[in-house]
Amino acid sequence: MIDLVAFAAGWRPNPTWSSTIRPAYDALVAGVTGLDASHAWSEVAMMMGDTRAAPLALVVCLHAERSLGPLLEDRRLASHRTLCMLDLGLVHADGPIRIASLGDPAVVTGDPSTLSAWLQRSLLPFDGELSRAAWFALRVAARRTEILDVDPTP
Repeated sequence: MIDLVAFAAGWRPNPTWSSTIRPAYDALVAGVTGLDASHAWSEVAMMMGDTRAAPLALVVCLHAERSLGPLLEDRRLASHRTLCMLDLGLVHADGPIRIASLGDPAVVTGDPSTLSAWLQRSLLPFDGELSRAAWFALRVAARRTEILDVDPTP
């Protein structure tokens, strides 16, 4: 199990990622919804994934997908989620995956209960609230890229 709070405390992306995080952070704090929010969360997830923060990125992806609801799908978010789950060993691929197929659930295999168990354990510091964990991850990204000047708490 990965302790998200402890992981976040040791995560140090380069502050130059602020050019990616600032617009997303500003949009999300301003209250964008729907696909605009999904785009902002995708930017955050991409930055986290590229800086070896798959646990935080996965929480962000799952929250953003849940916020979209069952009638909308964001392939970019799905692709980031798949990459995170591969990185964390929650799913596996039987061979190479074409980039265009990344968000397709058929390209990876795994037991859904593995993700559920991972998520349940990871959300303990947040009283099981995915939204709270995602916003914590966003604030951590903003702090690490010097957008915020205070350390976030769960």
